[in-house]
Amino acid sequence: MPWWMRLRKLIGNVVWHKRVDRDLAAEVESYLALLIAEKEAEGLTPDEANRAARIEVGGMEQVKEQVREARAGARLESFLREVSYAARTLRRTPAFTAVAVLSLSLGIGANTALFTMVNQMLLQLLPVREPQQLVLLTWAGQFIGGSSRGLYDTFSFPMYQDLRNGNPGAVTGLAARYQETVDVSDHELSQRAKAEVVSGNYFSLLDVRSSLGRTLIDSDDRLGNGEPCAVLSYKYWQRRFGGSPAVLNKSIQINGQPVTVVGVAQSGFRGFEPLDPSELFVPLAMKKIVTPTWDDRERRDSIWLKVFARLKPGVSPQAAMYGLSVPYRAALESDLQANGRSAEFARRYRKNTLQLVPAAQGYGSVREFFAKPLMILMAMVGTLLLIACGNVASLSVTRAAARQKEIAIRLAMGATRGSLIRLMLTESLLIAGVSGLLGLGMAYWIAKLLVRAVPMEGLAGAISTTPDSRILAFTVGLSFLTAVLFGLLPALQTTRPDLAPTLKVEGGTVTLGTVQSRLRRVLVAAQVALSLLLLIGAGLFARSFQKLLAVNPVIRAGHLLAFSINPTLHLYSPERARSLFITLQKSLGSLPGAASASGASFPILANVNWQNGTAVEGSANRRSESRQAGWNQVLPGFFSTMGIPLIMGREFNERDRLGAPKVVIVNQTFVRTFLPHENPIGRRVGWGGPPFDKEIIGVVQDFKGGDLKDEPFPYTITAVLQDEKPSEMTFYVGAQNPGNLAQAAMQEVKKLDPALPVYDIKTVDQQIGETHFLDRLFASLAGAFGLLATLLAAVGLYGVTAYSVARRTQEIGIRMALGAARSDVLRLVLWEVCGLVAVGLLVGVPAALTLGKLVESQLYGLRADDLLAVLAAIAILVIVSGIAGYVPARRATRIEPLEALRYG
Repeated sequence: MPWWMRLRKLIGNVVWHKRVDRDLAAEVESYLALLIAEKEAEGLTPDEANRAARIEVGGMEQVKEQVREARAGARLESFLREVSYAARTLRRTPAFTAVAVLSLSLGIGANTALFTMVNQMLLQLLPVREPQQLVLLTWAGQFIGGSSRGLYDTFSFPMYQDLRNGNPGAVTGLAARYQETVDVSDHELSQRAKAEVVSGNYFSLLDVRSSLGRTLIDSDDRLGNGEPCAVLSYKYWQRRFGGSPAVLNKSIQINGQPVTVVGVAQSGFRGFEPLDPSELFVPLAMKKIVTPTWDDRERRDSIWLKVFARLKPGVSPQAAMYGLSVPYRAALESDLQANGRSAEFARRYRKNTLQLVPAAQGYGSVREFFAKPLMILMAMVGTLLLIACGNVASLSVTRAAARQKEIAIRLAMGATRGSLIRLMLTESLLIAGVSGLLGLGMAYWIAKLLVRAVPMEGLAGAISTTPDSRILAFTVGLSFLTAVLFGLLPALQTTRPDLAPTLKVEGGTVTLGTVQSRLRRVLVAAQVALSLLLLIGAGLFARSFQKLLAVNPVIRAGHLLAFSINPTLHLYSPERARSLFITLQKSLGSLPGAASASGASFPILANVNWQNGTAVEGSANRRSESRQAGWNQVLPGFFSTMGIPLIMGREFNERDRLGAPKVVIVNQTFVRTFLPHENPIGRRVGWGGPPFDKEIIGVVQDFKGGDLKDEPFPYTITAVLQDEKPSEMTFYVGAQNPGNLAQAAMQEVKKLDPALPVYDIKTVDQQIGETHFLDRLFASLAGAFGLLATLLAAVGLYGVTAYSVARRTQEIGIRMALGAARSDVLRLVLWEVCGLVAVGLLVGVPAALTLGKLVESQLYGLRADDLLAVLAAIAILVIVSGIAGYVPARRATRIEPLEALRYG
């Protein structure tokens, strides 16, 4: 609508309201005059009659309000009559109503289910005071080298202290945190739980209260030799301790060490990583209890702490970043002084920059991982809903043909076009409302199925599928939008009949006009185009998943059983832990059906990518400079158990123990990167630089360590028996049928230590499925959406063709009477179908190729314009459309000419 028309409408509304107020005032004055006359007739003086009348009516404003309420009541009554009439009209066409409700409820349900996931994983803010003031500290530049549990979002403990103590006042404070899995015992079998190691000001900076007892304070972080303490999360308190207040001041054991529970955090607070919720919180002073095999609080070359701050009111992140840059620069110099590095390295390191990023939603590594996949899925289910709306709109246009005479009569008797549009939109709103209610129920179950598909227990537990106010608002808004999408165009077209010809038509119905027929064809062509988008997407994700499964990980994934233990969390000394590993390895290898057994510190193909800064002594390639390389520690016989070929040198054996010369095995890419055209055997390696204390004793074939999508990457493997403080170990048992050995493997652990928990027991094939569950989910959901979209498009195409055949029955009869063959009639009808499909393909293919670039990052091993996926989608759509068009076309060939000539 042009701006001047909108302005005229606005002025008209203002004038109308003023006119209403004038009318109300006139009515009040008339009523008062009547009352005054009645009072005077009773013998009162004019003044007394005036006062009595005004008292009786309660003043002009009250009368105005009474009149307004009466008119509002009349409007409500009129609206209810329209709703009742619309409901009766829909009951008279049960087939249309059922198809419309089913189509839309599926679309609304799928959209609401996906929005439930988006709401929980991408939109929820931390349940703390003014979360928008929180910022996470990150950095960009050169890593100092050494140990990294994270990279650009983690800091060393000394650097955190430098930033906290040097805070110029741009922020109210800085807090630090680190999350780890621990064993928690309450005088019974221990259970694993997520513990968040936090600075003493963590709760006060977030302004998180306690539900029971108190939270941690600064003095808890300076305990020294005092009593360790912990705060439980509300959900963990309810689940593990039944919500009993008796847990307060109770002693529990964390990794075998006694800890006193001093409080329970407020309900709803799950830590700084809501999608990886913490179950208990302990002060940084207790870090040695949580991570008994490493401390690193004194190391400036070990980054592991995540640091966040709260901005002062009115201070921008940019201003706060400038303020913190001064202590950050000083901390960089302290890092260089504590770690000897070359002049060139120091020059690069001094260029590092501190950055502040919004943290209103907490830390989001899981959130970032799921953000783009969820947006792609939302776009797919949104497209599915558009197809459903197009299908219902197409059916509505056909249904309108049966009502054109009714509408013409209403218009002839004085009904306005606006009232008829309102009536038809009321019908659409009723359909959308019922669809929304059904869709909400479907969404709850669909969301539950999606959560069950997530293999991460912590994440699955953090996602609530119960609809909240935001979900309800989304469903209501979506239902209203669908009512407008599928109801408005048919309503506008239906309420513009040519009155004279329509009223002259005998019988109760008339056929669709040219404009309405054209509209329906456009809707069906649009459905075909949108269906093609989803089909091509389904083909791309299916092909991507197929290519992923075809990847050779080099490891014998189908013949390996894996499980993990962590004896150091049960007060095992390093020597006792190493002895346990060797004893268990031998007993597992002796199990009936087992070929061999070994183990690794970090699980293989579980998306764990531990890296170290690595340098090779005397390397001609960037001599003495550190570069990142993957790292793991393994037991003897690891490579033969896993099926990884040894290219040269030897494997580890039991002689590679603590005290013996340190050794390392590297992969082929490591050799190509650090020692091209050189013999690697005998060369020496160091973490980050000197000392070069590890000798290369072997080279193995490149294998997939983190996941199947890993590109070849330099990799180093050391002997776990040479580790001074070994901790967690994932054992691998090679067998023809590895799943059959699960119980026997657990029994072997119990024989050695009945109190030692065994967790994550599964085959490596199952582990691969969990690691790549998102690829599987994309392939299955995209396939389901594509199939459903194609069926909806086929229904629309069938409806258009069937109606066209019915409308042209007389024409077909004449053609056949004049000698047309049945094949000619079949070709005539199918030609119309081909035209609609061709238009859909012409629009859909370029759109799919263009939009495919947005999903290319989620694909593996192929591009968005993959020819096979595009051709397969076109073929499926053409075949289904052909079947949908052939059925009514075949019916047309069976029309008898004499019956056809009498039709209509």
